[in-house]
Amino acid sequence: EFSRMITGRTAPVLLAEVRPQVSGIIKERLFEEGADVKAGDVLYLIDDAIYKASYKSAQAALNKVEANNNVLKVKLARFKAMLARKAVSQQDYDDLEALYKSSSAEVRVQKALVDEARIQYDYTRIKAPISGRIGLSRVTPGALVTQHQGEALAVIHQLDPIHVKLTMSASELSTLRRKMAQGIVEPGSFGKVRLFFDDGTPYDHEGVIDFSDAAVTADTGSVTLRATFENPDHLLMPNMAVRAELIEGRASRALLVPQPAVSLNADGSASLFILGEGNVAQPRTVTLAGSKG
Repeated sequence: EFSRMITGRTAPVLLAEVRPQVSGIIKERLFEEGADVKAGDVLYLIDDAIYKASYKSAQAALNKVEANNNVLKVKLARFKAMLARKAVSQQDYDDLEALYKSSSAEVRVQKALVDEARIQYDYTRIKAPISGRIGLSRVTPGALVTQHQGEALAVIHQLDPIHVKLTMSASELSTLRRKMAQGIVEPGSFGKVRLFFDDGTPYDHEGVIDFSDAAVTADTGSVTLRATFENPDHLLMPNMAVRAELIEGRASRALLVPQPAVSLNADGSASLFILGEGNVAQPRTVTLAGSKG
């Protein structure tokens, strides 16, 4: 199994910026900064007096139009029976039926207004969109916030699992894939990643490459790879620089030799000397699968 050391930087799997969806005064903050929150937890309370009153007003208006609609429904049923006995004219029945349909439409409109008022009222309870660790609050109780404002109230990072973004030379990645196609490197052996902190301490969990960018960065000639790691203890934090050992593959039929013993020739091939008959050194052309250590 051979590998190479590359640098990487951690990134959250999910990141959510908490913003208000209605305007108002922040009444209370309900979370502890730097703590873990769950999706759906209430983070802030906005003064809801106006929104609560609007919701109740919309409900009252709905009750009024529903009551009127029920009266017309009963009257229309009675007119229908009377029409069969010719006790009312067809014109009177048609007029009442049109009035009932108009009332029914008004009920549907008012229900929609009630739903809108309820949603606005619910938005006064600002909730966490995702589970994760929340950072510093950028507002305090008493602050005025506006609907869809540019500045986030707080930011939530999902830290378990966590991504590590790595960069690898496009030519090296292309060569490695070519070796896989030729059978020099065993298929499926590429992609494991081991992490090390700045002081050389290894990270307990092993990651795996789950994404490779489809394009090469023009100015650097590199390709971005992404590995995913378990992070139950939150030792890895977003934007942390780490050293990564990328397992490039495994070659079961390969021989390990000291790197100084291998010479690179002008035509791009590699060779080394072996001890032949009569204790005479003889050159041999070799195919390099990679390096280890």
